[in-house]
Amino acid sequence: MDIVPIKGSFAREVQDHALWDRTTNLEQKEICKAYRQHGVLVFRRQAMSEQELLEFGKLVGEPSLYAEPHWLSTVPEVIILSNMRSQKGKILGGLANKALTWHTDQSYYAKPVTGCFLYGVELPAEGGATRWASLYDAYETLPGELRSTVDGAIGTFSYAARSANAQKADDNHDWERRLRETPDVKHPLVNTNPATGRKALYIDPGTLTGIDGVPEVEANDILERLLTHVVQPQNVYEHEWQPGDLVLWDNAVVLHARDTFPDDENRLVKRMLIKLDPAKHIIPPAIH
Repeated sequence: MDIVPIKGSFAREVQDHALWDRTTNLEQKEICKAYRQHGVLVFRRQAMSEQELLEFGKLVGEPSLYAEPHWLSTVPEVIILSNMRSQKGKILGGLANKALTWHTDQSYYAKPVTGCFLYGVELPAEGGATRWASLYDAYETLPGELRSTVDGAIGTFSYAARSANAQKADDNHDWERRLRETPDVKHPLVNTNPATGRKALYIDPGTLTGIDGVPEVEANDILERLLTHVVQPQNVYEHEWQPGDLVLWDNAVVLHARDTFPDDENRLVKRMLIKLDPAKHIIPPAIH
């Protein structure tokens, strides 16, 4: 097994390792170390059952159940994302073929589940690429004045802001209930990895609605400048999917986005959310 840089990006590729086979303790340590350090790991040419995906999730953390029962596979921790339909016309999963703008998952929760992977099964011939932007690299290259602004700053993250756009889609969420159960939460805009000491920015364009002590117009300007800085090409890894690809990432230290793809192209990927060890990973704390 080798873990090598992906040219021109912060991400790493894990080569010559079959995830369906036994992973030794040493290999597990190397994978987890690279995951902590870089935030995105790519495994290609995998052939995995849902049970094997579950076992892989256990190597890096604690697989988490998801709130949308109509997205679930035969293994409850494995989520189906697809625009495909069954012979009876039932949608097989969530998110269809719409574009997904830059975001991080679960930022609107007090205790976000930050680990995640996608496993590609059937993929469109064109479109549907996923991009990740490093919040480690973004923080480390912030201009001094902007870094001084975000150091120690507290942001408000809102599920209501996310759902204002998301509920326009066709994902059948119970929006009224979810809104009642998910009040706004505050997180620091900069967090430190307890294992490495490395600092990462923490923003989410779709849910970050304000900065404590900063007027709304000024806060919006700061957030726009931050996002522009984060998604510069030197901070971004773009993944063109192939069947059998598995990409593991840490939502506390990267943003991600997805391109749209043609309506007549099929896409089916499997996703898992993973609770990570707070002694080794950034888990953005809720500020009360």
